[in-house]
Amino acid sequence: MKQPQPSNDKAASSGERPGAAPAGTAPPDQAEAAKPPHELERLRQEAQAAKDQYVRAVAEFENTKKRLHREKEEFAKYAAEGVIRQLLPVIDSLDQALVAVDKQADPQAVIKGIHLIYRQLLGLLEKEGVKRIPTVGEPFDPHRHEAVAQVDAGSGVADHHIVEEVQVGYTMHGNVLRPAMVKVAKTSHEPHEEP
Repeated sequence: MKQPQPSNDKAASSGERPGAAPAGTAPPDQAEAAKPPHELERLRQEAQAAKDQYVRAVAEFENTKKRLHREKEEFAKYAAEGVIRQLLPVIDSLDQALVAVDKQADPQAVIKGIHLIYRQLLGLLEKEGVKRIPTVGEPFDPHRHEAVAQVDAGSGVADHHIVEEVQVGYTMHGNVLRPAMVKVAKTSHEPHEEP
């Protein structure tokens, strides 16, 4: 005896096969084919225009990157030019001092000239934002000072304060170029002897 098949009332009433797509819709691969040819051509043109725009943007980005790299190299090459121009008068002054030494001129005049050149050079550095790091009498700061020795604190010298400068340190616009080498006071704590 044959088993009755379940009926699909909806499919039977609409005349559709079971499992078929609903009426009025086509499968995805057939949907493209169902579009009018002028619509497909328009979509192809839009896609090509978007691709062209993307390629141009990438090329422009690469060109900008190369240009910025060139400009950076040129800036680095000529950045020191202004400072070098300002150093030239200091070199001229040193030349004159050496001529005076060779001629065995008045020693006091030579000494004054060297002090003048030194002040001239410090003024130039200060103009560029370079400053000496204060040392003697200042509390030791490991960010700005480098301790090369500890010495016994004498009378009137506070513990961990700088008593001598071994080498000058400099900052430029607040950043340490070279820490100052210093000697730091330390209070000696010798153990008490028991009798």
